[in-house]
Amino acid sequence: MDYLIFARKFRPQTFDEIVSQETVTITLKNAIKQKRIPQSFLFSGPRGVGKTSTARILAKALNCKEGPTDKPCGRCPACREIERGNSMDVIEIDGASNRRIEEIRDLRENVKFKPSSGNFKIYIIDEVHMLTTEAFNALLKTLEEPPPHVKFIFATTESHKVPLTILSRCQRFQFRRIPVSEIIKKLEEIAKREKLKCEKKALFLIAKASEGGLRDAESLLDQLASFSEGKVREEDVLTLLGLASGETHMKVIEALRAKKGAEILSLVKKIYEEGGELARFAAGLFEVFRNLLVIKAVPKAPELVEAEESISGKLAGKAAEFSEGELLLALSILQNLQFQLRRPVASPKLLVEVALLKLMYMDAIESVEELVSKGSAAFERKPFAVSAPPADFGKKTVKPAATSEPPTLERGPGKKPFGSTAPSRSLKEKNKDHFEINDVEAVWSRVIETIKTKRMSLSLYLAEADPIEVENGTIVLGFSPEFKFHKETVEKDGNRKLVEEVFQEVLGEKARIQCVITQKDEISQELPAPKPAGADSPDILAQALEIFDGARIIRKE
Repeated sequence: MDYLIFARKFRPQTFDEIVSQETVTITLKNAIKQKRIPQSFLFSGPRGVGKTSTARILAKALNCKEGPTDKPCGRCPACREIERGNSMDVIEIDGASNRRIEEIRDLRENVKFKPSSGNFKIYIIDEVHMLTTEAFNALLKTLEEPPPHVKFIFATTESHKVPLTILSRCQRFQFRRIPVSEIIKKLEEIAKREKLKCEKKALFLIAKASEGGLRDAESLLDQLASFSEGKVREEDVLTLLGLASGETHMKVIEALRAKKGAEILSLVKKIYEEGGELARFAAGLFEVFRNLLVIKAVPKAPELVEAEESISGKLAGKAAEFSEGELLLALSILQNLQFQLRRPVASPKLLVEVALLKLMYMDAIESVEELVSKGSAAFERKPFAVSAPPADFGKKTVKPAATSEPPTLERGPGKKPFGSTAPSRSLKEKNKDHFEINDVEAVWSRVIETIKTKRMSLSLYLAEADPIEVENGTIVLGFSPEFKFHKETVEKDGNRKLVEEVFQEVLGEKARIQCVITQKDEISQELPAPKPAGADSPDILAQALEIFDGARIIRKE
């Protein structure tokens, strides 16, 4: 007897044998039981999920000697002929190769003849979306008023290409992708009947590679049975498909966090020299980072992560080492890598190496928003915080200092005076045993960078603050009103503690922080108008008051 491939040998012969399409099979069985059988059916869905097999089972159910029945016997001449594909009453047409109007005209002529032995004459048109517009138009009239002895079953992977005039005359059945667990179960059953020894990891890899198509999975198992001589191992699947193992992906993740560039490049070199597909490796790594983000975002939904049992536990631990921002950035880098590998501007090996090196240093990459924020901060005139004015402010005439030294404009507590290179001082005298505001300003950028390595999201919130005052070891951080949320985030116990620890680390002294909202001083609105030339206040002081909105004049005694 001629050899039959697994996809044909283990093809389902009854509705109950169809895998993971319960909605479709239950509807069809009930329609047959209730004798509510439509003239035309449309089966749509991905490849290899059972559309054509279901069409043949439906044909058997309608033409069985005991039918129409939802349980065809499989023994009568009609059932056996349909199984073998040589039934005179069930005509299978390939829509891709019989797409012209001439073939459809022949069909229209043939539908007039009654079935030779069965109950119905059944036309199964596979890949019906491939028919030409003219062919669809020729078929339309037959679908509108078909003879009672004719049934049409259309199958397609692209139902959106079928004209609406055809869709409206069919009952539509959507087939879904088959879950990995269901495919593994079916493969185990086949392996048992074929007396094959299969590793669990090997079956998992086969099921994943089939992307929800049982037929593809069966074909892969058939090929591996010949390749591995009766024992299917994980190494055989990886070799045949050019894949990288889950352990390899985990080694890459570990090397990325440890910044071991040499190890990363060695892994890529090994995959490349052993004939592995770098595009598949990159796709697998993309899925790993996707799983890490899912675990991070939805920790109580493990069913959303499709991975081997040995890898699932490791993923949960690794997810804690990344922030959400880092994972999103990694997915963006790997997504761009997929596009580059399709139209490579350089060798695939070089593209993969560059992408992995980017991932290794992604904690140092700044977002566009952060760069814009920093750039704006450098040029933007920030609100000033000033002390309360004296009671008689606005009643006295401001006069230039009697000394030769120019007057000095002071911004407020803790800020360096304008026009002065002297160390900054707050309005209150500092305790000399503690650090001062100029010490904090000197290490501020270092504090931000240190926190970025520990908790990137916190560094983004903290970057919107300014150190404005120091008093007895307490650093006052000011936030503008629009950054109230940032202030509240920094004040949370865990975040506050981390900021204080970093300050202590860089300053060498114990430090506490206090977060406040800074308001633009409104005193400038009450200032008297600048006096004209020749008056007590010179023009230069009036111009300075106008430029430095919110400042006040003090006299050097």
